[in-house]
Amino acid sequence: MMLRRPRSPLSRPALCCISGLLLAWSCAASAQTPALVVDGLIAHRVAPGDTLEQIARQYLGDHRLWPELQSFNRVANPLHLQPGFTLRFPDRLLQMATASIEFVRGPAVAISPARRAGDSQAPAAPQRRNVQAGETLQEGDQLQLDADSFVSVRLADGSLVRVQAQSDVQIQQMRRRGRAGSMQSVLDLRSGALDATVTPAPASPPRFEIRTPVASTSVRGTRFNVQIADSGRTIAAVDQGSVAVTSAAAARPGARPAAVLDAGQGLAVSADAIVGAPGALLPAPELAALPERFEDAHWLDISWPAIAGASSYQLQVARDAQFSQVLRSATGETPQQRFAALDDGDYFLALRALDAQGIPGRLAQRGIRIKSQPVPPLYQTPVAAGVLAQGAGMLQCTGVPGAIAYRIQVAGAAGFAQPLRDARVDGDCRLSVAELPAGAYQWRAASIRSTPADAADQGPFAAGQPFTVAAPPAALAANDIVLGMQDDTAQLSWPGQSGHSYRLMVASDLAFAQVLHDAVLQQPHWSASTLPPGRYYVQLQIIDRSGLRSRFSAPREFAAGNTVRDGSGAILRTGADMPLHRQ
Repeated sequence: MMLRRPRSPLSRPALCCISGLLLAWSCAASAQTPALVVDGLIAHRVAPGDTLEQIARQYLGDHRLWPELQSFNRVANPLHLQPGFTLRFPDRLLQMATASIEFVRGPAVAISPARRAGDSQAPAAPQRRNVQAGETLQEGDQLQLDADSFVSVRLADGSLVRVQAQSDVQIQQMRRRGRAGSMQSVLDLRSGALDATVTPAPASPPRFEIRTPVASTSVRGTRFNVQIADSGRTIAAVDQGSVAVTSAAAARPGARPAAVLDAGQGLAVSADAIVGAPGALLPAPELAALPERFEDAHWLDISWPAIAGASSYQLQVARDAQFSQVLRSATGETPQQRFAALDDGDYFLALRALDAQGIPGRLAQRGIRIKSQPVPPLYQTPVAAGVLAQGAGMLQCTGVPGAIAYRIQVAGAAGFAQPLRDARVDGDCRLSVAELPAGAYQWRAASIRSTPADAADQGPFAAGQPFTVAAPPAALAANDIVLGMQDDTAQLSWPGQSGHSYRLMVASDLAFAQVLHDAVLQQPHWSASTLPPGRYYVQLQIIDRSGLRSRFSAPREFAAGNTVRDGSGAILRTGADMPLHRQ
């Protein structure tokens, strides 16, 4: 295969290259002795004074391997190399390196390849194991992730590879050039997506390549994203550095032979390896309006302004700013996302808008804090928009397990920025507001628990709930209750008002120790037809439309049962002007 050298724009620092599957191009070039990697061969242009021992030490880490270089290149005189001559040797001669699993979320499997002839370190048959943080990966190992999984892999040179959900990737090569030289890493992405941050090394640039069925990416000192879409396309977007793109189909008539992506650009390579035109990435979404604290104990709800031209959005929540520990990840078509809640702590958001081709746009990041524990209490009294009696109001809420106290705030028109009451209450969650004048208010409550350091740890407030303080209705006077008779049955009536109801209590004693009748009436009258003959006491309470209750009226005595009449049929009355009843 012929190596096609890039034109001058591709020789800049921090350069990535993307090419067809059959044409892999490394940007790893030493500042002193440029080396290109083509089809697994490392090419070194001989400089004056170079010897095979020096080159073997520089690339292979062992000067004793110079016969391998002599044999492979058919060098007649190993002591006299011709300056300008291109020396080649297979990259399999480089020293093998390892990578480490730094973080795992969700189900992920590592598959180690079967042993090849002469390979005593590989297993005899392919082995599958569940991936765990801290274990190492070797050349040939394959990672397979389930939906909603994430794995971060740290290479020996510090480069970070973030393997996204539903990805299948194999480490084709992981070698080190010399004992302390740059890494030579090749990853085969078969499905899913990778996000890579490659550690820059100007003095000894690494070779870092991600291959897909239609393209490969090589990077030096940059961060970029590679995805395989369901259609088979390869999608690339660059955050830092530059990317050169070529294709195995570049020689086709009318096909685009190459493209250059600078930071902030992306493109798609079709399933038949045709390179698309570079385009500017969609702008980063605006996250400034997000709250600093998220306080819901059940859900993490995030919304943001829509981006013109966006077909969907990718949102991730991570424990660290490098996003090596992604805890939540989702792609959706609307500018909002709901995740299951996380534990209290500090986290980081990363958000991108995807265009119509599925190319991810510029990255927006910001930190957030989650504080949902201890959970706030539930409101009991008053109900939402309920009314409390002026001079006797009490706010009450439920207890929370583990809470040692509660903080209750009461606010008026100025809101909770200027609360009228801000009190810590120990024990039960209740607070008297008898001193509040009539008017509209709102209140909220938070739980307080103790910490191992004996410090008070307050959780979030519950959402403010409105209530009203109002004067209760005036009590009835005793003489407001009118006693009458109808068909020998005592009838009671009193002044009524629209929207009022009435609680009537009847007892056989003045202290109302023996209550015989207790009912709420909707009309201002009552018949004693169910009472046996006798003398009784009655008291009334007015209930207005908001539920406020007056004081009970003073007890009023009355008699029930058959009345005694004279010869003319008139009801005989007592000296107290009460109807006389038969006992």
